[in-house]
Amino acid sequence: MIGRSIAGGILLLACLAAGEWQEPARKLNEQMTPEQAQARAAELIERARAAIGGEEAIRRIATLTTTGRSSRPVKYVSVQGPRKVVEKEKTLNGKLSLEFAFPEQFRLNVKGENLRGFGFSYSEIVNGPDAWRDPPLPAISSNRDSRVIDVEDFRRTELMSAQGARQRVTFFITSWLLRTIPSFPIDWTYIGRVTDGAGAMETLVGQGRGGFSFFLLIDPQSHRPAGVAITFVESIQRSVLVESSGYFDRRFMQETFARARQERQARARPPARHQMILRFSDYRQIDGVWLPHRITTKVDEDLFEEIAFDEIRLNREIDAKKFKGPPKAKK
Repeated sequence: MIGRSIAGGILLLACLAAGEWQEPARKLNEQMTPEQAQARAAELIERARAAIGGEEAIRRIATLTTTGRSSRPVKYVSVQGPRKVVEKEKTLNGKLSLEFAFPEQFRLNVKGENLRGFGFSYSEIVNGPDAWRDPPLPAISSNRDSRVIDVEDFRRTELMSAQGARQRVTFFITSWLLRTIPSFPIDWTYIGRVTDGAGAMETLVGQGRGGFSFFLLIDPQSHRPAGVAITFVESIQRSVLVESSGYFDRRFMQETFARARQERQARARPPARHQMILRFSDYRQIDGVWLPHRITTKVDEDLFEEIAFDEIRLNREIDAKKFKGPPKAKK
């Protein structure tokens, strides 16, 4: 289930031949060779870099730091008794900070809360060829019995965390500076103009290692990045929580939890293809470079999250210790 922000939630794997993206790509394939599509993508990237400030201004950026506030509306089911079920909505607030030292040192810190009000915090760090999450994710079992964890499961989880960190870093620096990190290069291909609620956008697909791909949307008028999009297959379930004041009545609570299980089963949905679009807005000029200060994320046209960034600072000194590698495992 999509339970966390785009900053730190989903392993972002897109499918090029999906939904509204398929037809423009098919038509373009009839008109352009792969070489021409790649050349057109390079042309649009160059034009977009000029639109946000130009090559010289972008090259002068040695560091980028900022903090932001996130807001996510979450609809859920509140089971308040064996015969009382209420549809509710709650806004989950969070904070994030970004520290980038080019060419290849990046740190993303996320703080937030879940539906029950419990807080969480983690960081994702990229330092040259190394990338990790702190604290690390729990190992994901590959066995039929999910309780059995072996050494390969730990290694696989570490690789997924590293891949996810590089992917999310790529989203941010592609969104803002149309750059990528040397250890995670992106190949661009033009697929045509895709029309959605914001109008027709010049659309490129970026592809990296491990099957990672996403769509970059460029505004044909301003030539600035307008957003990025992914498609993914996932079973999105609405959360069902027990919220009852009858905890001292054992039978009442047993029946309430049984009703909650029934609600989860009745509302279960099979995996399906979904579309996530991150829109960039509130562009401001910082030291000669135009940067977006707001990201609005929608999943299948429903608002998923809004992130508003405070002042973005360029070329401020960053303590190198923040990119120090994870502690070595004790033997």
